[in-house]
Amino acid sequence: MSMMDERISPMLASQGGMPFDDPGWIYEIKWDGSRTIAFLSGDVRLQDRRLNNITGHFPELMYINRCLKVKEAVLDGELVVMRDNKPHFRSIMARKNREDTFKIKLLSKSMPAMFITWDILYADGRSLIDLPLMERKEILTSAVQPGGGLAISDFIPGQGKMLFEETGKRGLEGVMAKKADSKYYVGKRSGLWLKLKHLIAIDAVIMGYRVDKTALVVGLYDEGDKLITIGSVESGMSHEELAAFMQAAGDIKQEKKDNIQWLEPALVCRVRFMEWSENMKMRAPVFEGFKYDVRPGQCRFQ
Repeated sequence: MSMMDERISPMLASQGGMPFDDPGWIYEIKWDGSRTIAFLSGDVRLQDRRLNNITGHFPELMYINRCLKVKEAVLDGELVVMRDNKPHFRSIMARKNREDTFKIKLLSKSMPAMFITWDILYADGRSLIDLPLMERKEILTSAVQPGGGLAISDFIPGQGKMLFEETGKRGLEGVMAKKADSKYYVGKRSGLWLKLKHLIAIDAVIMGYRVDKTALVVGLYDEGDKLITIGSVESGMSHEELAAFMQAAGDIKQEKKDNIQWLEPALVCRVRFMEWSENMKMRAPVFEGFKYDVRPGQCRFQ
């Protein structure tokens, strides 16, 4: 069976530490979107990392196969929705999870997605996954002409620290570091690819606290002024901060349900975390302090 007919699990990166320079590695922007494998030939098939066919969610990308300079190819990359010249994660998740055909069509015009590719796994009957990364990069640039909803991610060799600093200035998610001679290991997580990510810091409304453990339940307001839970924060709070919080919470208690004591949305805290999950929950959040100069209504999804 041709790779064009398969469902392919993408190669995954390991969590890296501090940014580094190394002439044997290349560095790319880490795009904050939805990991996608694109099967391009006479038509287009888009598959997410969970092997779901998501083609119908992105009608604006049905012609990206016209960017091919070969007959057929399998590309690895990221679906993103850009806002203010950078990827907007919540928008791409809203696009991906929409089921109503009419709304899908509307959103394809108001929040168009693009496919940013960085790797090619197959072209014109030939599997490329055993080739070194840099050779695959050369084949990618010769096989694809960017345009019409498809872009190729740039990279720089050797200078990870500089790119990491620059992505921080631009408010981007971080950097991908990849061994220049790495093969493509389908469905495997490898230390040959590393995620070097900037932590995300936000001000969040304290919606309540867990009664079975020390954890704040926090949330943000959406566009419709609805307060949405984004997770629980268990680490980072000192004993003094916890005591002060419990005293303040005593005056704003609401109902208690499912081991959560809910509160009036009156208090705000600063939280730092690794990344958003696909269902818009924080990963590895840490409490950084109460924010007395921020009103709850100012804590919103960006």
